[in-house]
Amino acid sequence: MLLILFKMLPLILMALTGYALNRLKIIDKDFNRKLSRTLINVFYPCLIITLMVKNFTPASLAEYWVMPAGLVFILCTGWSFGLLTKGFLKNKTDDTKRCYHFTCMMNNYSFLPIMMAASMWGDKAVALIVFSALGSELAIWTLGITTLTGQKLSVKSLKHLLSMPMIALAVAFAIILIRATLIKQGITLSEGSSEIMLKFFETCQMLSGATIPVAAIVCGSRMASMKATHLFNPAMAGTCLMRLVVIPAFCVAVIQFMPVAVEVKQVLFLIAIQPVAMASVALAEAFHCDAEFAATATFATHVLCLLTIPLWLSLLI
Repeated sequence: MLLILFKMLPLILMALTGYALNRLKIIDKDFNRKLSRTLINVFYPCLIITLMVKNFTPASLAEYWVMPAGLVFILCTGWSFGLLTKGFLKNKTDDTKRCYHFTCMMNNYSFLPIMMAASMWGDKAVALIVFSALGSELAIWTLGITTLTGQKLSVKSLKHLLSMPMIALAVAFAIILIRATLIKQGITLSEGSSEIMLKFFETCQMLSGATIPVAAIVCGSRMASMKATHLFNPAMAGTCLMRLVVIPAFCVAVIQFMPVAVEVKQVLFLIAIQPVAMASVALAEAFHCDAEFAATATFATHVLCLLTIPLWLSLLI
């Protein structure tokens, strides 16, 4: 538990910064929404490009294809359980029901697992989590966004696949393939071209560093409007139970029997047991859903995961 608390401490402090900024009236709801859109369209795409290009080659992408497939399974499991249970939310608005459905799906599949995996298993595990972003982004920008907006999954709704995170993934794959081809053919870029590419990656890396702090600040700012009635009610208790116990239990039971390497299973287990993602608040803000519910669910599950994650890991690892 102390290890998890230590790993979560930077996230907690950054979220508290957002809370304080809101209380001091330095930022408000309108600023939060604009910051959320900046996060989705600038900072997070830069993080995807930076980590993918840094950690992967075509060979390693082919070797670990099961990671994005595993993430699709984990997120779709959460989505399915949310769909089956959202009808139990009595006297709640459609916005709140959609947000509940989304938070069942949207666990913390990157930031917190990356920090924990780095301390427990090293860079290879981190690289596996980064690669799994392909599956998570496909699931979120199809099923996830249609859930938040209340749309039905259709050819028209697939326009969300043209989101900046998805474009960033495509760019990262293209760079990885082009780089591998140039190396194989023994082609060396000119000094000017190399310098331009270097500056491009340096810029992406600097911008990507804002991803986690901004997501935490947006979440913390939203928590400033949270009341005890938002936190202590049957709907929130049910959300915590689904996200931290029921959904992980189903995912773990299936992953246990997958014919994959031990290190892949360990990383998938780690992702499956995570709390609601802080990014869910930014997405709820950006798509005009119940961001208050998302912030409360994020806070509650992050507090409770200090107990549930050590218990899960003691059983699985």
